Amino acid sequence: MTPSFLALGPNDLAAAWPEISLAVAGCLVILLDAFAPSSRRSFATLSLAAIAVSMWFLVTAPAGLSFSGRYETSDLTAAAGLFAGATAAIAILTARPYLERVGQAKGEFYALLLWGHLGVLLLTRGLDLLVVFIGLETLSLSFYVLAAFFRGIGASSEAGLKYFLTGAFGSAFTLYGIALLFGKSGSVRIAALSRPDLAADPLVAFGLLLLLVGFGFKMSLAPFHAWAPDVYQGMPTPAVAYLSVAPKGASLIVLYRVLTAVFQTGMPDRFRTAIAALAILSMSLGNVVALAQRDIKRLLAYSGIAHMGYVTIALAVFGRDALAAVIVYFFAYVVSNAGAFAAVAALYRDETKPHPVGLLAGEGLRSPFAAGVLALCLFSLAGIPATAGFIGKFFVFKSAIEQGLYALAVIGVVNSLVSIGYYLKVVYVLYMRDPVDEEGPPALAASDRLVLGLCAAGILGLGVFPAGLWNLARRAAASLPFGP
Repeated sequence: MTPSFLALGPNDLAAAWPEISLAVAGCLVILLDAFAPSSRRSFATLSLAAIAVSMWFLVTAPAGLSFSGRYETSDLTAAAGLFAGATAAIAILTARPYLERVGQAKGEFYALLLWGHLGVLLLTRGLDLLVVFIGLETLSLSFYVLAAFFRGIGASSEAGLKYFLTGAFGSAFTLYGIALLFGKSGSVRIAALSRPDLAADPLVAFGLLLLLVGFGFKMSLAPFHAWAPDVYQGMPTPAVAYLSVAPKGASLIVLYRVLTAVFQTGMPDRFRTAIAALAILSMSLGNVVALAQRDIKRLLAYSGIAHMGYVTIALAVFGRDALAAVIVYFFAYVVSNAGAFAAVAALYRDETKPHPVGLLAGEGLRSPFAAGVLALCLFSLAGIPATAGFIGKFFVFKSAIEQGLYALAVIGVVNSLVSIGYYLKVVYVLYMRDPVDEEGPPALAASDRLVLGLCAAGILGLGVFPAGLWNLARRAAASLPFGP
């Protein structure tokens, strides 16, 4: 008799096409790089095609369960696939001129990025904790290698080692948490956690805390954030554009799915307090330390820690409207944060060296388009009105106020005001300081212009017309199968 997990139904293969397209494209890129190196200029096009095919399958596939209920296709997984796919497209378009400029135009970069994206899709679609863990490790292994992509450069090797060590700790916490949840529920299915007697079980509570710690590493929540600044500084900038957005959104969706399965009648105060403490610590530490940063990638790393604090407020709030706020926030974060890294990749000539903010002096005049988009991205990250970032923060803080978490919302607003200081510091250098070198930034490639233009349009479009995104987010959140 065939075990249930090996018995494939008629819809299982169709449900897996998004992941199959990414896996096949990654293998094809590696083979072409090995046997037809003259085709390297087509790697970005092939990778973009795989991302587009994957997104198309996610959006058009009928809702339902597959692989014996271990895999989900829904509006929520489609929304997650869209923001993760958009981030991957930004990274790929940025990577082509970037890799040629640094002399590292290798197929392995695109293959690893595609396989990492496959891991993100497994995270967001898995209804089985082992599927979730496989997705987490697929993502992690790909980016351990990407973190150390520049061979022979100390900062890159250091980034790879630090990310591997901290990632291993995070994975260990996650696996131990899964083991405890399995021991109490008798199953690795997330649905099995919905038994009423499990919500008050201390071992289940400990298992959930371990999951929170494990995914807190992936989200770079304080105090699990120490890896982020060094890894961002040593990793290729296009890879950072992806790592700083998509895996964090996927991790938050996993946490939301597990917590809503256990706490179907509402989150206990002890958990709400623990999550709120993580949010406050991340917001405050990230913003305060970012004020002292002189390297743009480290500044954006600490900015990212603060932003994960903002969005974790919605996890403390709990409920479908709060999840809708998370979805809106990450769509805004894609165009703002990934756009900022794309602009950084376009403005710095030597990507294998540090990225001091001072080297951006005068770029507002020498490279007005890239500098202007960078400034717009920073304004959006700061939450300036009429930008996508403002809309994301608005819905998160609104959800906290509606739940009665006034102090948490006020702390978030105060931290947003603090963040304006370091974002404006970069804008001041761009436009108010004289250039420090005569060479100037590299010429913008067509793909750079496309990415920056789309990010700018997304920031302004979502900032001025947010209703469509909010409706999409509410529909996606309504497909969550558990919770209030």
